Amino acid sequence: MLPNKPFTVTVSQLNRKISLMLKGEKTFEDLCIKGEISDFTLHYKSGHMYFSLRDDASSVKAVMFRSYAEKMSFIPENGMSVIVRGSVQCYEKEGQYQIYASDIIPEGAGAQALALEQLKARLEAEGVFSQKRPRPRFPEKICVITAETGAALQDILNIIGRRYPVCSVVLIPVLVQGEKAPDSIASAFAKAGKTGADLIIFGRGGGSSEDLSAFNSEKVVRAVYESSIPTISAVGHETDVTLSDFAADLRAPTPSAAAELAVPDIREVSSLFDSYLDFIKRCAIRSTERKAMLVTAADSYIQSCNPYHQLQLREKQVLEKEMQIRDKLNEIISCKEHILSEKAAVISALNPLAVLMRGYSIVSKDGKSVVSSSDIHSGDKIEIRVSDGKFSAIVE
Repeated sequence: MLPNKPFTVTVSQLNRKISLMLKGEKTFEDLCIKGEISDFTLHYKSGHMYFSLRDDASSVKAVMFRSYAEKMSFIPENGMSVIVRGSVQCYEKEGQYQIYASDIIPEGAGAQALALEQLKARLEAEGVFSQKRPRPRFPEKICVITAETGAALQDILNIIGRRYPVCSVVLIPVLVQGEKAPDSIASAFAKAGKTGADLIIFGRGGGSSEDLSAFNSEKVVRAVYESSIPTISAVGHETDVTLSDFAADLRAPTPSAAAELAVPDIREVSSLFDSYLDFIKRCAIRSTERKAMLVTAADSYIQSCNPYHQLQLREKQVLEKEMQIRDKLNEIISCKEHILSEKAAVISALNPLAVLMRGYSIVSKDGKSVVSSSDIHSGDKIEIRVSDGKFSAIVE
């Protein structure tokens, strides 16, 4: 038997007591632990992340549950140097204390670049960077999303005013850097859809990668992708590239270049308008000439089909036929008259009356011609016909 026997507890009671002690200690409720990730495992079914955090001398188990893990902009990898924020608690079942992580922050430029590349790859796989809509050729209203006091706004306004003053500009001022910048920019895109603008220019002037980080935010990138209006990104200088540039329909190297891409030069538009007007005039003249030719041809055809002209044509044909008939009749009549004349001459030559005209006479008795003196006797009544009449006589 042990002298001065101590208080006896079960394993569960021990682990429970340690767990309560850790939870009661304010120091362990919210702290940041710096280390290198190892033994990283992502359970795809549950969405939980399990890993160890180690330094040169020690290591500690850690877990990040799905509710926090799905908010991460990158997936941790073994060997990555990070700062883990969370609480230290005891896993009572195994009597093991571990870190319950609420956030993981990459430490160093290399880790941040890796996180950015992972986000870029994920968004690209979702097709966020594939949408490239044509911008309006002659925009009527442009919405500008940028800082109200920044030089980028003045550059955009000056160039649009000089190149295409007929276009109106509406500004939605936003924060372009800092913790609240992503929410401010994403909210501006929602407002832009209600302005009636037909093009959006968003961005800011140059700065460090940290200054431009808001435009690498997943929230901003998705807001650009989901915009119902075509977008032009103008973030930083020519060498600066953000994820929002990939999501935009068109990327400009600077805000000034964005303004030049957004609107045409009014002088070029005027010249183009004059050339179009000249082309339209030439087309109108050619079209009028062709139509005039068609009208003339149609009029000729209509005139040819006009009953009045048909009647005139038929009347002319009838007159020609009539003349031909008249000529033919005159020819026949002349011929017949000539023949008749010849016949008449013959008849005239044989006509007894013609003989009477020469002083001869015809003597008849009882209606019969007396051709011999023996045909008449003294006392006979005879009839004597001369050229101009006849008379009776008594033979003695």
